[in-house]
Amino acid sequence: SAASDVYKRQHQYILHMRLQEAARLLRGEKSVAAVAEAVGFRDDKTFYRAFSRRFGVSPGRFRRLTVPVP
Repeated sequence: SAASDVYKRQHQYILHMRLQEAARLLRGEKSVAAVAEAVGFRDDKTFYRAFSRRFGVSPGRFRRLTVPVP
């Protein structure tokens, strides 16, 4: 149904925005668990799965690839 399609698109958009914010936060000092909680994931496993699907790497690997070593 059309309403179902709208709901799916809204859900995907919100998930996309949450994961974009997670990627931004991972460049900072917060732990991966704290980032997951900050963007609204109650379960680390769900966050890891969604993040990995979106970016192709785990949150921890993403951080290592994007944050310069001092």
